[in-house]
Amino acid sequence: MIKSIDLYLLRQIIPVLAVTLFIAAVILCMERLMRLLDIAVGNGVSTLVVFQMLFYLIPHYIGLALPVALFLGVLLAFRRMSLQSELDAIHSCGIGIGRFIRSAVVLAGIMMAVNLALTGYIQPYTRYAFRVIEFNITSGVIEQGIGEGVFMELPNGYTLRVEQSRGAGRELYGVFAHRQEDSGHITTLVAKRGELLPGALDGTVSLRLYAGNRTEWNPETKRTKTIQFGVFDWPLNLADLVRFRARGGDERELTIMELFKTYNENLAAGISNLTSVQNSNMKSDSITQVAPSAVASEFHFRVVFSLSMIFLPLLAAPFGIMAHRSSKSFGLVAGLLMLVSYHKVLEFIQAYAHNTGAPAGVLLWSIFATFALGTTYLFVRTGLQAGAPPVQRLEAHWSALMDRLWSVFRFSRPTSAASVS
Repeated sequence: MIKSIDLYLLRQIIPVLAVTLFIAAVILCMERLMRLLDIAVGNGVSTLVVFQMLFYLIPHYIGLALPVALFLGVLLAFRRMSLQSELDAIHSCGIGIGRFIRSAVVLAGIMMAVNLALTGYIQPYTRYAFRVIEFNITSGVIEQGIGEGVFMELPNGYTLRVEQSRGAGRELYGVFAHRQEDSGHITTLVAKRGELLPGALDGTVSLRLYAGNRTEWNPETKRTKTIQFGVFDWPLNLADLVRFRARGGDERELTIMELFKTYNENLAAGISNLTSVQNSNMKSDSITQVAPSAVASEFHFRVVFSLSMIFLPLLAAPFGIMAHRSSKSFGLVAGLLMLVSYHKVLEFIQAYAHNTGAPAGVLLWSIFATFALGTTYLFVRTGLQAGAPPVQRLEAHWSALMDRLWSVFRFSRPTSAASVS
């Protein structure tokens, strides 16, 4: 019977969790998609590149939505069972809320592991991949363009020169390219007009030439071969000239183990509270170019944020249990407000420790301890206290307070004396 009840609770939680996760991820992706399409239209890239960038953002959005989805799944499950008196029937069988919540806590442990994998390992790589594509589109080679009257050495061995350059170096006129190999083979490209185009998913750049010819001279046969073309797409691999920095220039691009290793090295060197990497005697590789305070705040934030998911069922259940005559929205609104407030406090403490060099570990773990003790106390009180649960009593106090405040602004209607005929 116990296993059946556990499975029954999971069947109540998982559909809500999945639907909430899907809806939240779609809404967040749609909001970012609009901005990505603006970038694509402004820089002339294909929609395929836009959807690749959006794909790299999915792990980030899932990490944001996962705690909310788990919280709503547990809260709504307990809310429905309490309104339909199913919780009363379960309690009458001798099963307390502490035993009944176990399957939800196990599910929270699984979600914690998933969230730690997302924030600790998947998001750093996808975030960096997104920034590489964004750099290639907006501030990389395609934005730089090709200057006019300048001989430009390309990675493929060609020397390129254009007579006129317009549109920030993207529209070219009078294009001339020349390459001579070690064997003596000479290739020459001449075109009246050309334009730089962002490439496909690999971020390469192509030069589309119009109305030109390609001439090849073979030193062995001493013959020249010329091919005329109307349109010719020429891959330049210009990304090799201006390359995006290596992964690790931002603390959010480091995996949890890289953060842990760097954090320990900083502690051993006594530089954990520095807010600028220039003030430390750190190595020159990319992983250690992040400020020590940023490493500490990011590491503790990820661990605290993931561990907090274990306590979400203990917070959601008391806000979901409700009496039949109570408001149907108070527990939901108050619970979400508390969850969002807790997350925002963690983000504020992380940013504060990052910018000021304050001890991130002490601050973040203190907030986590307060949250864990508070949710555990609320859950225990809900299970042990007879009568109305603590959240319902809080709702009663809130309603009384609102009534008092409303009475201050409520104007009493004047009463007129009755006329005597």
